Amino acid sequence: MPRELTRQSVRQEAGGIQLDIEVSSKDLTVRVALSGVLDQAGLKRVILRVARLLSGRGCRVVLDGSGLTHMDYRSTRDMIRWNRNLRQFGHQLYLQSWNDYLKAILCMEDWERELPQVFPAPWSVRFGARI
Repeated sequence: MPRELTRQSVRQEAGGIQLDIEVSSKDLTVRVALSGVLDQAGLKRVILRVARLLSGRGCRVVLDGSGLTHMDYRSTRDMIRWNRNLRQFGHQLYLQSWNDYLKAILCMEDWERELPQVFPAPWSVRFGARI
């Protein structure tokens, strides 16, 4: 019965749990649009793809969560660790357009509040914009 109450996209129904990742880079900003379900394996894929695009120091990494439907809470610790590593090289992680459900998952595991605040969509970082 709960399954009938939870809407899933056709892609998730057909292919199981899937994460789509679109990465673009301009100047010192790497923008990652996520859609689907973010789990530990998906976050590792994101980290590897972003690492290839980080040049020098002081880059901005923007994770756009507007297409995410769910996040495995176990990936929060990996995201915290990634954020620490990014900061060691002067990079900044920004979370853009994460809904209240996803924010709650992050807050439950991020006890020290190490992850950046989630920006609301209208004010959030646009690709290539200065922060």
